[in-house]
Amino acid sequence: MKTLMYFITLFSLPGLLTGCSKKETVYTPTETAAIEVIINDTPFRTDQFLRIPFTLKTLEWKKKGLSLRQINVLDDVTKNVLVTYNAGDFPKVYSDPLPSNNIMPYDKLYNYYFSIQLPIPLSTTPPPRISNRLVFRDTVNNKDVTIDGGVFTPKYNEIPIAIASPVKGTKWMFINQSTNDYHFYSIIFVGGKLGTGERFAFDNMQVDDNFDKFYQGDPTKNSSYFCYRDTIFSVADGLVVATSDTMTENDGNTHNHLNFKAPIDYAGNYMIIDIGNGHYAMYAHCVKGSMRVKAGDHVTEGMPLALLGNAGNSDAPHLHFQIGDSPDFFMCNGLPFVLKRFTKIGQYQNTTPFTPVVYTYTMNEQKIVISFDN
Repeated sequence: MKTLMYFITLFSLPGLLTGCSKKETVYTPTETAAIEVIINDTPFRTDQFLRIPFTLKTLEWKKKGLSLRQINVLDDVTKNVLVTYNAGDFPKVYSDPLPSNNIMPYDKLYNYYFSIQLPIPLSTTPPPRISNRLVFRDTVNNKDVTIDGGVFTPKYNEIPIAIASPVKGTKWMFINQSTNDYHFYSIIFVGGKLGTGERFAFDNMQVDDNFDKFYQGDPTKNSSYFCYRDTIFSVADGLVVATSDTMTENDGNTHNHLNFKAPIDYAGNYMIIDIGNGHYAMYAHCVKGSMRVKAGDHVTEGMPLALLGNAGNSDAPHLHFQIGDSPDFFMCNGLPFVLKRFTKIGQYQNTTPFTPVVYTYTMNEQKIVISFDN
């Protein structure tokens, strides 16, 4: 098996659902401030942290003979360092040229871009204002260079979207969500706009009784995975705006049905539901022929929708779920959300005895194992 952080992949190539109106995040393709915050998302609580998500646009330091050595995020009032990233654990940095693809031309970039989810322990007071400090080595003049900037005020007055779980039962893991890694770092640069649809997505799988693995037996068979063909439920009341239900599933971890004809095919069999207030819930990789709803249907929270599967650009059976501000999987703005209720029952690959804890209006860190009331 791959390591946990990279076990599941949704889309390796970006694309568009054409004809969708959306609120657009526009960036300026010119070099401006040395460090600038261009995305300041609503903070959200997990079982361990208040996570403050943001994206920075910076100077193209390599072109100036600078080598990045350290990223510090500071309380801009006290100047105390809140978190430090050193070489080896830097967030993913987008720079020109971006990798080419056969679907759409990427923009030329004149800055570097990277995203951070700042984890503030729940036992501490959140900083009223945040700034950033980049530490470089000037390889031309053989000296250290420090650049400060990217000052912003977190949106503590905003409340993240609250949803019911899209699955029920026990021994679930929501992977690749509360982290700086994939999906959070995903950005698409097209037409002067940023697409961050996967920014707060999770990949949903079940583990065994030992909280140790996701399947038993042959990993090339879908039936070996504990979550395969579990029922997927509506996370809120809403209106179904799009579905697809005809794609053949991959067999286990073989990636053997990847003959895609359009960008949205990377989602496999999918559903998009308008859950109100300009928010769209998106489900990917469902079992072929399992959809219980179609475009135009009204759904209620907790209604069965389809079966969890392995169609599309998927490493193994799982549910990919995200919420965006338009019905566009890729070029929407991905929105943070929390679960109305879950029970933490343990941690992945950790056999230490644990007393279950119930959380409400909270998201989970990606290595914990959780359950839901039926």
